[in-house]
Amino acid sequence: PGGTSSPFTATASQYGPAFFLWPDSQPVATRQDYSYAAKAGTFAGAATTPAKPGEVIILWATGFGPTVPAAPGGVAVPGDQTYSTATVPTVTINNIPATVYGAALAPGSAGLYQIAITVPATLADGDWPIQASIGGTQSPAGIVLTVHH
Repeated sequence: PGGTSSPFTATASQYGPAFFLWPDSQPVATRQDYSYAAKAGTFAGAATTPAKPGEVIILWATGFGPTVPAAPGGVAVPGDQTYSTATVPTVTINNIPATVYGAALAPGSAGLYQIAITVPATLADGDWPIQASIGGTQSPAGIVLTVHH
């Protein structure tokens, strides 16, 4: 009812991995108890603690492609089964491969993936670049995960 627009080109692809972001280009990351794995002081009034080397964290992301079984399109994913990615992504932190335990759609959400990893035990304290790759497509650069012993 608002009229028509000029034609435009849009690109669609099976994969377009990207982390959801918190302030300062930090990936949304939680621990298994859902506490925030982020640089101290990221959110006023909320407890945030950097990820630790050797710790299991959950990265929250989108664009990780098809699942097995195939997830219903355009609706919240039911919680009656696990919708794992068809292939396991790779995740690197400061170019060091992280152990990836799995990636799946989050129940009750549409297009929200949870990727469970172990932060490499060899990482020193610091803000380290983190990237994921799946289906030959890499997530955007410039995202940093704070790690502290």
